[in-house]
Amino acid sequence: MTARRAAENLQDVPVAVSAMSSADLAREAINTGQDLQGRVPSLTISANSQQRSTEAPTIRGQGGTFGAGPGVVIYFAEVPLPADSVFNGQGGPGKFFDLANMQVLKGSQGTLFGRNTTGGALLLEPQKPKDKFEASLKGEGSNYGGLGYEGVLNTPIIDNTLLMRAAVKYFDREGFTKDADTGKDYDNKHFWNARLGITWRPTDNIENYLLGHYAYNHDNGTGVVIEGFNPSGLNYGLLAQGTGTAPSQTLADLLNVGCLYFNLQSGSSNCGQDIVDEQQARGIRRVRTSTDPMDKLSTGGLTDQFKLDLNEQLTFRNIASYSFFKHVLRWDMDGSSAAMDDIVNPTNKNLSDTSQITEEAQLQGTGLDSKLKYVVGIYYQKVKPEGDQSEYPVAIFNTLPAQEFSIEQSTWAPYAQGTYDLGGLVDSLSGLSLTLGARYTKDRSSGTSNAGGTEHGDSYSKGVMTYTAGLDYKIDTVLLYGKISRGYKAGGFSPIAVNAADYTYKPEYVTNYEIGEKADFEVIGMPARVNAALYYTDYTDMQRAGTDKEGANYGGAIFTAGKASIMGFEMDATLQLFQGFTLLANYAYTQGKYDKFQLQNNAINPQLDCTGALVPQGGVAKLDCVPFQYTPKHQASGTARYELPVDPDLGFMDASVTYSWIDRQYSSSYTLPQAEPGAWLGSFGLLNASFQWNNILNSPVDLQLYGTNLTDRTYRISNSNVWNVIYFRSSIYGEPRIYGAQLTYHFGA
Repeated sequence: MTARRAAENLQDVPVAVSAMSSADLAREAINTGQDLQGRVPSLTISANSQQRSTEAPTIRGQGGTFGAGPGVVIYFAEVPLPADSVFNGQGGPGKFFDLANMQVLKGSQGTLFGRNTTGGALLLEPQKPKDKFEASLKGEGSNYGGLGYEGVLNTPIIDNTLLMRAAVKYFDREGFTKDADTGKDYDNKHFWNARLGITWRPTDNIENYLLGHYAYNHDNGTGVVIEGFNPSGLNYGLLAQGTGTAPSQTLADLLNVGCLYFNLQSGSSNCGQDIVDEQQARGIRRVRTSTDPMDKLSTGGLTDQFKLDLNEQLTFRNIASYSFFKHVLRWDMDGSSAAMDDIVNPTNKNLSDTSQITEEAQLQGTGLDSKLKYVVGIYYQKVKPEGDQSEYPVAIFNTLPAQEFSIEQSTWAPYAQGTYDLGGLVDSLSGLSLTLGARYTKDRSSGTSNAGGTEHGDSYSKGVMTYTAGLDYKIDTVLLYGKISRGYKAGGFSPIAVNAADYTYKPEYVTNYEIGEKADFEVIGMPARVNAALYYTDYTDMQRAGTDKEGANYGGAIFTAGKASIMGFEMDATLQLFQGFTLLANYAYTQGKYDKFQLQNNAINPQLDCTGALVPQGGVAKLDCVPFQYTPKHQASGTARYELPVDPDLGFMDASVTYSWIDRQYSSSYTLPQAEPGAWLGSFGLLNASFQWNNILNSPVDLQLYGTNLTDRTYRISNSNVWNVIYFRSSIYGEPRIYGAQLTYHFGA
């Protein structure tokens, strides 16, 4: 594991980490972050801005904010992946293939990792070149016409000196949602991903690893399902906008101008209820859209990892990277035949078109008779636009033009962290270690935008100190630890704000207190492992997205809205009942509560707050009773894995069954449940299974059969949360039952 930026045994690391090896990922058919739902304690994955191509992780109640940075950063080969300029989604299809491991670090990682975050980090480590020849070809077929290919070639060019590994993956699958009018399928998959890694060892003490990677996705977009329209909201909003005054809701409903206008524009006869009724009759897998959805994403880059062993106690490492992220979207936000609330993007303008460079130099060493281990380094990151970027503001029946914007961000940060075995001071303290670390980060963000119809620009700069301090005690196979860590998420420039006071936003901060244990032991002779953590997070200066207003212009901005506290418990457990049969279980309890949450209502419609009052435009709403966003109170999963005791001449057989369950979770960031229908996403459980037969009859052929959501459970993974802003609610749903087979041929085995 590399949770402390060096390879260590998971059980020796005083950090809450969940990890999966390449074999685990393959066995459990994990191909996307969404597949991790329920399998990693305290982790949830939301469909980013109602799109499936990028994902937004949340750990321990800390996630992204619309228009701001992610609360959990995805790293690939130790480099943070670029994020969408507005929606903050990262990644892209195909990132989970040919990995060495996947690690989820929980809690603020504000000392050793490059991008400052409040929730944690998801680390994807690709397989590096090995000093032996191996190659494989994999073919895959699934329901919904799924067809995929994957190839890997690993070869030493010069034995133990120059090594190469190339990997490519292609996958195409029809969508499970159809357009009732055109027959076009949504929620399809169509992507390919390629990597080339080269390791060079010119001397015994020098190693350089160069990785190039590229991914391309072009699908038909997400099948959004209309669930309802808000007649009262339409009546009030359009009357208030037309007259410039705040009418009474009774008068607005009596005049009914909003619904009359809606009927005229949409062809509805009763303010959209007939459209909703038609959708309910069709079911969630057949929709009628009013635009032509499309999602096109390309991302890639180069990463160079250089390592020089200066002596037995000191190593110099340098990690440099260049990466890019380009994203084009069209989608129907409400998912209905009414030509309203569509991101039409007629000229295929890029929502994101950015490049990122990072540079990190560090020294890793030991000292004081090997009692001290330390890391000292400096990190630099710059993100800049590479072309025009546009965000189409959503309005009733699409009356607003595209908003052009440009954002440039830079970060530099020196850091140091050391762990000292106190046995170096007193023999009786052997095994008790003290860890201290600090990081100073200087962020700068500047940008321009024409949101609101006027070209404007602004910049933001701030330096922040973060730290970690902890004690851990290792005796035999038991590790006990306690730590305090400080983290933050940077402020910046808001591209869709229209009020000059809101062009920039401030950082948010967390202080995390955690105790935990990691233990290997036996239960009546059966090997067992239990890792657990108990934590409390103090969350201040929360970043929350809200409506922005300047005169008659509306936009969105990030506001510093208050403070909250989050507490929770996490556990991973393993028990080997007998040779070949293993049970795995995990559980997480998370409780988030706002201690203070106030937000000015800049929207046209009044906003319900926690006092029961309807706060008019310009008033301040008290929102501390709003449920915490994307924070299910309970999560659990259990896996039974059995290695069949067959004759080795038959091969190796392995079967596993996993059931994962996620409690209901609230999806809106600032509206009360009674004012935001559908904001609660219901609890759901998923049953997955796989069977592997490797080295079939002593041949170089592997077979895997897999199935996900075997009970074909229907569950929602996203809600639009714009009931009182643009007057509808829509959902996207999780994948139906998917099953398939993979056949792999190994060369040189």
